[in-house]
Amino acid sequence: MLDLPGYDVATLAEKSGKSASHIYARLSLLQLIPEVAEAFTQEGITASHANLIARLPQESQAEAFEQCWRKDWQDSEPHLLPAKHVSAWIQNNLYLSLADAPFDREDPTLNPAGGACVTCPRRSGYNTSLFSDVTDGDLCLSGSCYQIKLTTYIDREIAARPELIQIENGWRNAREQRPGAVQRGHFREIETVVENPDAEPAPPCAAAKPAIIVYGKRVGTTITVCTDDDCPVHDPRAAAEQAADPAPTMAPAPEVETEEEAEERQRKYEQQRKEYEQEQDRRAEERKQQFEREQKEHEAERARREKLYKARVSKFDRILDKAPAMFTAAQLRVFLRALVNIDPYTFDDVAEQLAANDENNQQSSEEILLSTIDGLPDDKLTEFALRLVITAHIPIPREDELDYLAEAETAFAPPQPKKTASTKTTTTPTPIKAAKKSAAKKTTAKKEVAA
Repeated sequence: MLDLPGYDVATLAEKSGKSASHIYARLSLLQLIPEVAEAFTQEGITASHANLIARLPQESQAEAFEQCWRKDWQDSEPHLLPAKHVSAWIQNNLYLSLADAPFDREDPTLNPAGGACVTCPRRSGYNTSLFSDVTDGDLCLSGSCYQIKLTTYIDREIAARPELIQIENGWRNAREQRPGAVQRGHFREIETVVENPDAEPAPPCAAAKPAIIVYGKRVGTTITVCTDDDCPVHDPRAAAEQAADPAPTMAPAPEVETEEEAEERQRKYEQQRKEYEQEQDRRAEERKQQFEREQKEHEAERARREKLYKARVSKFDRILDKAPAMFTAAQLRVFLRALVNIDPYTFDDVAEQLAANDENNQQSSEEILLSTIDGLPDDKLTEFALRLVITAHIPIPREDELDYLAEAETAFAPPQPKKTASTKTTTTPTPIKAAKKSAAKKTTAKKEVAA
């Protein structure tokens, strides 16, 4: 339609009085996947949400759509989050800065299916009117294409330079790690740029080698690293040990020295050097064995904690399965202790009220609350639970805030209906009882006369 005369963006913007960015944003809605398009037409999401998602490749739209919603513990249904939340998530998770890309953005062979970055439509710089809010340079919108190019670039660099050490600059599962890659913590990056030209140059490091980061932060970057854990240049501990036990040096030759004396001096030096190297090898072997022991202990501890965590998760699930419809006093007491322990600072106001009469109380908020819970009688636990969660809602809420105190009043203390004044009715005594009494008296009189 845009190819027809009179239907280009500039003309539509002029006729409608809207900006070109607005026209592009509305046209991009045609690229929404069915799930998102239906939510927009049913007014489940706003136009701002839809525009943010429509700019993404369709393979990323479903993931971004999930970030529009959140279900809190008190919600029966997920509620819609502000569009700025979705925008921030997209910026942090889907947009990739092409300025930071280590590969050549003009190379179409990195991913023949996607082509070169400079001509790719799946980037913010391709349509600056649609991405007028993006001010951080050209951004890639296709994470999968970016990853393919990055992997191809790294593989090419390693093939062209076999001497490169592969660096894993972040933790991931051992099955996902590159074979032979050096893990984080087992190398030191050497600064190759000298900031102060007047500073004394650092001594050369025999273990310095070129490397490429294959995973983690700055992936694809080529750096220089030292992989010697006991390097005397980059490890202060090793430098101190070397200063305390320096390598032997050959004694200087005297002014007059025979050939036999020179040979003896050389022999002593070689013997000292051999003993020194043997001692260094012994220490290195000890350090290696110590490291291996620590690694085994670490792995055993990690396995133990993982097993313990699984058992605790199972215990948690079992508690939820057995959750009662109503708490007993003992259950409510445990619940309150766990609630206070999550973040005792949330209930500072309650703790201050409880300790108001004791100026010398040095207990923390958590200690005050827990001791109060332990000392409460069973019939006061529910009252304390309400005090704990409602005290913070006593102040007058702002106009845009929910009044939880009013909700609590409706749920726990609804106002009683006022009693209406009733009109008093006077009843006149019935003459029946009086008649019976008179009749009884006449009967008694007759009996007396008869007698």
